[in-house]
Order: sequence, then structure tokens, then C-alpha cells
Amino acid sequence: MEEEQLQQQQPKAKDNFRRWDDPLFEDLRRMFSRAKLREVLTHSSFYEQEERGNSRYVFAGMFVFKGQVAEVLFRYAAGEGTRLQHILGNLFRNERLERQFDEWRLWQFARGGEKFDIKSHKHIFVYAIYGYVSTLDEDLRQWFISKYIIGEAEHLLSHRRRNRNLLAQADDIVRKTDGRRLTMEMEQTAEGLHCAKAMLSDGTLLCEAESKSWRYARQKVMKLALDILAMPSRKYILSNPEYQARVLARMEAEKAKRRAEIEARDAAKEEQRALKKEQRKAEARVRDAKRRKSQAEAKIRKAENARRAAIKAAKESRPMSAKKRRFLEDKKK
Repeated sequence: MEEEQLQQQQPKAKDNFRRWDDPLFEDLRRMFSRAKLREVLTHSSFYEQEERGNSRYVFAGMFVFKGQVAEVLFRYAAGEGTRLQHILGNLFRNERLERQFDEWRLWQFARGGEKFDIKSHKHIFVYAIYGYVSTLDEDLRQWFISKYIIGEAEHLLSHRRRNRNLLAQADDIVRKTDGRRLTMEMEQTAEGLHCAKAMLSDGTLLCEAESKSWRYARQKVMKLALDILAMPSRKYILSNPEYQARVLARMEAEKAKRRAEIEARDAAKEEQRALKKEQRKAEARVRDAKRRKSQAEAKIRKAENARRAAIKAAKESRPMSAKKRRFLEDKKK
């Protein structure tokens, strides 16, 4: 009965419904049980009696969760207060919330009364999700904010990238996770490269990166450290060097795969550009042949016209015969 009501409220093909154990819902399963998700996504209009529904979660999403995101922006985002306010407004605009509703396929779980139009209130249900996330432990909440709020809005945060202190961000995460501190050490290898190392206060190596540029080596190792610390399993990573090495190897493999994809794409683009260049050259050769042919024909016509003009001028310059002169005189009379 519930599935029929959901299909009426959000018309979709039946085979578009996904099972709860589908990989698509992996992140939702990390935070919700199926029953809890259904509770969070049930509007008060679904119940006949009052004081039931997700209105408290909606309130928490609109104000508590938004305040938690604002705290993250205050700590890590560059810019004046007006700029941060602009970023926060963009992060919670209705178009973005509605897109998340569709991407998470929340229409499979959202419930409302018969007269309540779910499609017109998608943002309400996403705020309810946010409200529930605001009640979770800090690790899960920070992971969710990093992945779905901040991570999807990099274009809003990159206006003054040079002013962001990556080392301070990574150090703050480590300090809150297990009490240690994070520092950076620079070395020079035998090959003359600069090696930057992210070191924990007990001497444990978190990650390292090499580059010909001293500045780029520092930036590279800090970005790598932040990638590691952004994972929900960062506590286990910090306490287990072997697992940390496997995570680094996996990240490097993913980066290598991405680089190979980019190189293949660039090679295909270069091949396409070379093909278009050859086509343009062939078209230019055809146009040049036509132009040369047209010039040759014009030259022939000009020579012919000059020959005819010379013949005509020669005829006009010849002396008039006596017979023709008498004819013209007789014609005048």
C-alpha cells in the first residue's frame, strides 16, 4: 500500500525503485536504518493525529545543521563575513536541495498526506535529512559535511585559494581525532628533489610527497594528508601504519588511473585536432586550386579582350578607301 502511495506522489517507472541494500544507498545506510529514514522522511500531513512527523528534524536542518556548516566555513574558508554569508546561502539554496533529493532517490521513502505534493516540497525532506545528521556523532557529521556540502561546492570556496592554511586544517583534524599534532618536515633527496613529510607528534609518518618545487611539495603533501584525514576511518588510519600504507597505495592507484584517463582523453582530443587540421588544409588546398584556376581564366579573358581591342583599334586607324568616302558623301546628300 505504501509503495502504491509513493508511486502516486512521485510517478516513476516501477523498475526505477531500488532495494534498500542497493549500492546507491550505501551512504544513507551508514547513517540511517530503513525505519529511521522512513521516520525522518514522513511529513506531518501523513498522520491524522498531531505532533507527529519530521517537523523537528526540518527545524534542526534549517538552523542547527546550517550553524554547524557555518562553523566549518568560519574555520576553514577564506573571505570576509559577507563572503561567507554568500557561500552559506548558495550551499542551502532550494535548487541544490532539490537536486540532492533526486540524486539520493528520497522519493522512494518520502511520505505525505494525500493533498501534500512531495514534488513541490523536496527541500523540506532534504532539510529533515540534514536535521538528523546534526544529531550524529562528530565523525559522521564531519564526513557528511565534507562530502555532500563542502565537497560539492569547491567552486564557491576557491576564490582565494592561496589564503587557506592547509597545514592548520590537517593539524586541527588530527588534534580532535586522537590528541596528537601534525607538523611538516622538509628534506632534500639524493636526486635533488624536495621531499615534504607530514609527521605526527609521536614521530609517525602520515604521508610524504616529492617535487622539484619546494612549494609544490609542501602543497602536495598537505592535500594528500587532508584526503586521508577526510575519511570516516581516519581514527583507524592514524593508529595503524599498515592500513595507512594500503590507503596511500589505493589513493595513488586511483590517481594513476585518473591520470591515464586524462592522458587518453587528451590523446584522443589531440588526434581529433590533428584530423581537423588536415581537413582544414585539404579544404584550403581545394580553395587555392579554385582561386588559381579562376585567376588563370581571368588572365586568359583579359588577354583575349586586349587582342580584340587591338584588332578594333587597328581597323579604326586604317585610311578610308575612296569608294567608302564617296558612299558616305552620297549618304549625307
